[in-house]
Amino acid sequence: MTRHKLLFIAITSLLSSGVALANHHEGAMHGEGMHEGRMPPMFSQLDTDKDGRISVKESQDGAARMFQEADANKDGFISKEEMQAHHKAMHEKRGEMMRDKWKSADKDGDGALSRAEIDAAKMPMMARDFDKLDKNKDGKLTPDEMRMGRHKEGMQH
Repeated sequence: MTRHKLLFIAITSLLSSGVALANHHEGAMHGEGMHEGRMPPMFSQLDTDKDGRISVKESQDGAARMFQEADANKDGFISKEEMQAHHKAMHEKRGEMMRDKWKSADKDGDGALSRAEIDAAKMPMMARDFDKLDKNKDGKLTPDEMRMGRHKEGMQH
Protein backbone atom coordinates (compact mmCIF):
# COMPACT_ATOMS: atom_id res chain seq x y z
CA MET A 1 0.00 0.00 0.00
CA THR A 2 1.33 3.42 -0.82
CA ARG A 3 2.12 5.92 1.86
CA HIS A 4 -0.62 8.23 0.50
CA LYS A 5 -3.26 5.51 0.86
CA LEU A 6 -2.15 4.68 4.39
CA LEU A 7 -2.32 8.35 5.36
CA PHE A 8 -5.77 8.64 3.78
CA ILE A 9 -7.01 5.59 5.69
CA ALA A 10 -5.56 6.88 8.97
CA ILE A 11 -7.13 10.33 8.57
CA THR A 12 -10.46 8.88 7.50
CA SER A 13 -10.47 6.57 10.52
CA LEU A 14 -9.69 9.37 12.95
CA LEU A 15 -12.26 11.75 11.53
CA SER A 16 -15.02 9.22 11.06
CA SER A 17 -14.52 7.74 14.52
CA GLY A 18 -15.29 11.12 16.03
CA VAL A 19 -18.41 11.47 13.89
CA ALA A 20 -19.42 7.88 14.62
CA LEU A 21 -18.99 8.48 18.34
CA ALA A 22 -21.08 11.61 18.18
CA ASN A 23 -23.72 9.84 16.10
CA HIS A 24 -23.73 6.91 18.54
CA HIS A 25 -24.46 9.26 21.43
CA GLU A 26 -27.07 11.08 19.39
CA GLY A 27 -28.72 7.80 18.46
CA ALA A 28 -28.75 6.67 22.07
CA MET A 29 -30.54 9.85 23.06
CA HIS A 30 -32.94 9.98 20.11
CA GLY A 31 -33.76 6.31 20.02
CA GLU A 32 -32.18 5.99 16.61
CA GLY A 33 -29.13 4.41 15.07
CA MET A 34 -28.30 1.03 13.59
CA HIS A 35 -30.81 -0.78 15.79
CA GLU A 36 -34.09 -2.02 14.41
CA GLY A 37 -32.87 -2.14 10.82
CA ARG A 38 -31.80 1.49 10.50
CA MET A 39 -28.55 2.81 9.20
CA PRO A 40 -26.46 5.19 11.29
CA PRO A 41 -26.69 8.87 10.26
CA MET A 42 -23.10 8.73 8.98
CA PHE A 43 -24.17 6.32 6.24
CA SER A 44 -26.74 8.78 4.92
CA GLN A 45 -24.20 11.59 4.98
CA LEU A 46 -21.72 9.58 2.90
CA ASP A 47 -24.25 8.03 0.49
CA THR A 48 -24.65 11.25 -1.48
CA ASP A 49 -26.31 9.65 -4.52
CA LYS A 50 -28.77 7.80 -2.19
CA ASP A 51 -28.34 4.45 -3.91
CA GLY A 52 -28.00 2.57 -0.62
CA ARG A 53 -24.25 2.03 -1.08
CA ILE A 54 -21.12 4.04 -0.37
CA SER A 55 -18.68 4.08 -3.25
CA VAL A 56 -14.95 4.69 -2.95
CA LYS A 57 -15.51 8.18 -4.40
CA GLU A 58 -18.26 8.96 -1.88
CA SER A 59 -15.99 7.74 0.91
CA GLN A 60 -13.09 9.86 -0.33
CA ASP A 61 -15.33 12.92 -0.78
CA GLY A 62 -16.68 12.44 2.75
CA ALA A 63 -13.18 12.13 4.19
CA ALA A 64 -12.12 15.28 2.30
CA ARG A 65 -15.12 17.20 3.71
CA MET A 66 -14.31 16.03 7.24
CA PHE A 67 -10.65 16.94 6.77
CA GLN A 68 -11.55 20.44 5.58
CA GLU A 69 -13.85 20.92 8.56
CA ALA A 70 -11.14 19.85 11.03
CA ASP A 71 -8.33 21.84 9.36
CA ALA A 72 -9.32 25.12 11.02
CA ASN A 73 -6.32 27.15 9.84
CA LYS A 74 -6.51 25.66 6.31
CA ASP A 75 -2.81 24.80 6.19
CA GLY A 76 -3.40 21.32 4.77
CA PHE A 77 -2.63 19.58 8.06
CA ILE A 78 -4.66 18.64 11.11
CA SER A 79 -2.88 19.24 14.37
CA LYS A 80 -3.78 17.46 17.59
CA GLU A 81 -5.31 20.72 18.81
CA GLU A 82 -7.44 21.09 15.66
CA MET A 83 -8.64 17.49 16.00
CA GLN A 84 -9.55 18.03 19.65
CA ALA A 85 -11.35 21.29 18.84
CA HIS A 86 -13.22 19.62 15.96
CA HIS A 87 -14.29 16.73 18.17
CA LYS A 88 -15.44 19.16 20.89
CA ALA A 89 -17.43 21.21 18.36
CA MET A 90 -19.13 18.06 17.00
CA HIS A 91 -19.91 16.93 20.54
CA GLU A 92 -21.45 20.33 21.38
CA LYS A 93 -23.48 20.35 18.15
CA ARG A 94 -24.84 16.88 18.87
CA GLY A 95 -25.69 17.92 22.43
CA GLU A 96 -27.62 20.89 21.11
CA MET A 97 -29.48 18.69 18.65
CA MET A 98 -30.31 16.23 21.44
CA ARG A 99 -31.63 19.02 23.67
CA ASP A 100 -33.76 20.34 20.77
CA LYS A 101 -35.16 16.86 20.10
CA TRP A 102 -35.96 16.42 23.80
CA LYS A 103 -37.69 19.81 23.97
CA SER A 104 -39.68 19.04 20.84
CA ALA A 105 -40.80 15.67 22.22
CA ASP A 106 -41.73 17.18 25.63
CA LYS A 107 -45.24 18.27 24.63
CA ASP A 108 -46.40 19.15 28.14
CA GLY A 109 -43.21 21.15 28.84
CA ASP A 110 -42.46 19.50 32.19
CA GLY A 111 -38.84 18.72 31.29
CA ALA A 112 -39.45 14.96 31.36
CA LEU A 113 -40.68 12.53 28.70
CA SER A 114 -43.59 10.20 29.27
CA ARG A 115 -43.91 6.94 27.37
CA ALA A 116 -46.62 8.56 25.21
CA GLU A 117 -44.33 11.49 24.35
CA ILE A 118 -41.51 9.09 23.46
CA ASP A 119 -43.84 7.00 21.27
CA ALA A 120 -45.22 10.13 19.55
CA ALA A 121 -41.66 11.38 18.88
CA LYS A 122 -40.73 8.01 17.34
CA MET A 123 -37.90 7.14 19.74
CA PRO A 124 -38.03 3.32 19.62
CA MET A 125 -34.85 2.62 21.61
CA MET A 126 -35.98 4.87 24.44
CA ALA A 127 -39.42 3.25 24.32
CA ARG A 128 -37.82 -0.19 24.44
CA ASP A 129 -35.62 0.73 27.41
CA PHE A 130 -38.18 2.96 29.15
CA ASP A 131 -38.74 0.74 32.20
CA LYS A 132 -35.03 0.22 32.74
CA LEU A 133 -34.25 3.95 32.39
CA ASP A 134 -37.15 5.14 34.59
CA LYS A 135 -35.20 4.68 37.83
CA ASN A 136 -37.78 6.24 40.15
CA LYS A 137 -40.67 4.46 38.40
CA ASP A 138 -42.73 7.64 38.03
CA GLY A 139 -43.64 6.95 34.40
CA LYS A 140 -41.36 9.68 33.03
CA LEU A 141 -37.75 9.93 31.92
CA THR A 142 -35.73 12.91 33.04
CA PRO A 143 -32.44 14.11 31.58
CA ASP A 144 -30.74 12.90 34.78
CA GLU A 145 -32.18 9.40 34.32
CA MET A 146 -30.93 9.41 30.72
CA ARG A 147 -27.45 10.47 31.82
CA MET A 148 -27.40 7.75 34.48
CA GLY A 149 -28.51 5.20 31.88
CA ARG A 150 -25.78 6.24 29.43
CA HIS A 151 -23.11 6.05 32.14
CA LYS A 152 -24.30 2.64 33.24
CA GLU A 153 -24.13 1.38 29.64
CA GLY A 154 -20.57 2.69 29.26
CA MET A 155 -21.57 5.52 26.95
CA GLN A 156 -20.18 8.37 29.01
CA HIS A 157 -18.26 11.08 27.22
